[in-house]
Amino acid sequence: MTKIAHMVTDIRPRANLSTSPALLKEPAVRAGFLAGMSIPRLADAFGVTRYVMKDYVAARREQWRAADKRGIREDARRTVVFTRASRESGGYDIRPISLPRITMHVRALDERAGRAA
Repeated sequence: MTKIAHMVTDIRPRANLSTSPALLKEPAVRAGFLAGMSIPRLADAFGVTRYVMKDYVAARREQWRAADKRGIREDARRTVVFTRASRESGGYDIRPISLPRITMHVRALDERAGRAA
């Protein structure tokens, strides 16, 4: 028989842990979640119970992941623009288009941003 003691979780919260998500800072929790931190580690880091962190992340995870694939990203070599690509079924995918970082493209993106604002 193998021991699975490492899989047993304590149902009772530890002392001094909050049972309210009111004090959680969303940008910090989002950054930790997107960096790959587990729910128990996030809960320990922010001083809340695991079930509070689980509910908090579950309500927001799809928005966080979708936001990661929106907008424009730039680095020294290229500019990546995320656009919608339609499917025959009526849905769409968000696909990255990578442009070399050329002055002409930078000016066009700045113009586009100026018109949108």
